[in-house]
Amino acid sequence: MISKHNRDKIIIMLKKILQSYLKFWATRYLARVNPKIIAVTGSVGKTSAKEAIYTVLKYRFSHKVRKSSGNLNTETGVPMAILGYTNSVKKALQWLPIIFTAPARSLTLAPVDYLVLELAADKPGDIKYLTTFIKPNIAVLTAIGPTHLQAFKEMDAIIEEKSALLWALDSSGWAVMNIDNELVRKVSYGGRYHKMGYAIGQKTDLVARDIQTKIENNQPKTRFKITGKVDLSIESQTLGLEANIYAMLAAVGVGKILEVPEAQIKKGLENLQPEKHRMNVLAGKNGSIIIDDCYNANPLSMAAALKVLASLGGRRKIAVLGDMKELGKISSESHRQIGKTAHKLVKHVVAIGPLGRNYHGQKYFKSNAPAIEYLLKEVRSGDILLIKASRSMGFEQIVKALKL
Repeated sequence: MISKHNRDKIIIMLKKILQSYLKFWATRYLARVNPKIIAVTGSVGKTSAKEAIYTVLKYRFSHKVRKSSGNLNTETGVPMAILGYTNSVKKALQWLPIIFTAPARSLTLAPVDYLVLELAADKPGDIKYLTTFIKPNIAVLTAIGPTHLQAFKEMDAIIEEKSALLWALDSSGWAVMNIDNELVRKVSYGGRYHKMGYAIGQKTDLVARDIQTKIENNQPKTRFKITGKVDLSIESQTLGLEANIYAMLAAVGVGKILEVPEAQIKKGLENLQPEKHRMNVLAGKNGSIIIDDCYNANPLSMAAALKVLASLGGRRKIAVLGDMKELGKISSESHRQIGKTAHKLVKHVVAIGPLGRNYHGQKYFKSNAPAIEYLLKEVRSGDILLIKASRSMGFEQIVKALKL
C-alpha cells in the first residue's frame, strides 16, 4: 500500500507533468496564431474587468476576439483557455478528453487577433510561471490587496507577484492600472512600457465622475461620465460605485489603446451584463431585493459592496456576511474592521461562520441553515439584502432560499 506521503508526491508530480503538457500545446497555438494578448490580474475585480474588456472589443473586432471562460485562470486553466476549452475540470477522469484533444486544438483551433485572459495568483510564483509562455501586449492591474495572504505570508510577496505581469511587458506594451489603489500606484512608477491610468478619486488618463447607482424595478442601473482621454456618458446595466466602474474604466483604457471608436466603447459598456454571483440583483421573497455577491470575498471587495448597499434606497438594508478565507495572520483583524465598516453603513448585520463572529452582527449564526430560517421570517417588502462571503461558505444556498 502506498503511504499518504508518497501518494501526495505522486499527485504533485502528475500535476507538474499536466501543467507542462498543457503549456506546450498552448505555446504551439500562440506561436501559430500570434494574437495580441490582453492579460488581467489583481486581488479583486479580475473577472469583471475581463468581461468588460471582451464586451467592448467584440463590438469592434467581432469573432476576431476571444476570452477565457469561467475561472480558467490558473497554471492549468490559462493554457486550457488559450486552447479554447470553456469548463474547468472537477474530476480526474475529465482530464482524459483534454489530454487527447489538446494537440489537435493547438493545430486547428480558429485563429483570433485578440485574446483576453484572466491570470490568478493563489500562491507565490503563479503569475511568474504563466508569463513564461504568455507575453502580454496589454497588462491590466485591477488592484493589490490582502488576498491569499495565508499562502503569500507577507503583502510584499503579493505586490511582487501581481507586479510580475507588468514585468512581462516589453517597451511596446501597455499597462492599464487602477491608480486609486495605493499599492498599484506605487508599482506604477518606472517600467519601460506605456501607461494608461484609470481612477475615480485620482487625476489620471481616465476618470469616472458623477456616479449614480440604483435599482429600478429589480434591475440595476448605473450612470456616470468618463473624462480625460475620452469623453463619454454611460448608462450601464450593472450595479456599483467602484467594482463595476473600475472594470468599465479598464475596458475603456484597453479600447482606447486598440483604437476602438468611442461609439463602440459606449455600446459595449451599455450592453455589459454582470457575471453570476457578482453584484447580481434578484427579486427576493416577501417583496425584498437581493444583491447576490457571493462568488468570493476579501476586505477590498467587502468594503466596496457595503458602500453600494448603503447608497441604495429601500426600507432597510441588511448585510448578510460570511467568512473571508485565506487571510492568514490578518484574518481576525480584517473581519473586525469589515464589521466596523458594516455597522457604520447599514443598520442590520447578519454574520455567519466561525470567522464571521468577528463582525459582531446583530444576529450571528454558526452555519447557513439557521440563518436562512431567520431571514425567511425577517425580510419584508422593500428590504435590500447584500449576501457576500468567500466561495467555500456556500452562500449560494442562502441566495437560492431567499430569491423568488
